[in-house]
Amino acid sequence: MKALPVLTLCGTLVAGAAFAGTDVVEKTTTSETTYRGTVSQVDPDADTIIMKSESGAPTRYIYTEKTTYVDAAGNTVTRESIVNHPVTVYYTRDGDRMTVSKVVVSRPEDSTVRRERETTTVEKR
Repeated sequence: MKALPVLTLCGTLVAGAAFAGTDVVEKTTTSETTYRGTVSQVDPDADTIIMKSESGAPTRYIYTEKTTYVDAAGNTVTRESIVNHPVTVYYTRDGDRMTVSKVVVSRPEDSTVRRERETTTVEKR
């Protein structure tokens, strides 16, 4: 009859160990980074946006179906329309993979539109 208390004690220890494991909380921290540059190519076969780089090799970013593309005013633009335009890319890094969440097309800073108007006043005497 001594076997019954031993089995009960073992069952209690196993159940206690199982419930103790439920307190584990996994914390994941992600940070979003931005990069400003000009898009040189969009490769739909590889789901990549290729940015021109002043420092040498072009930089590749991965886009997904959740990636949004907007202009400076927040209007939606097409992925194809961003080629050869300055953009700000919002992305997260996972190892060597940079996944884009948002692309904002900006106006070129050096292309200020200047309008001049010349008027001539003619007086009748």
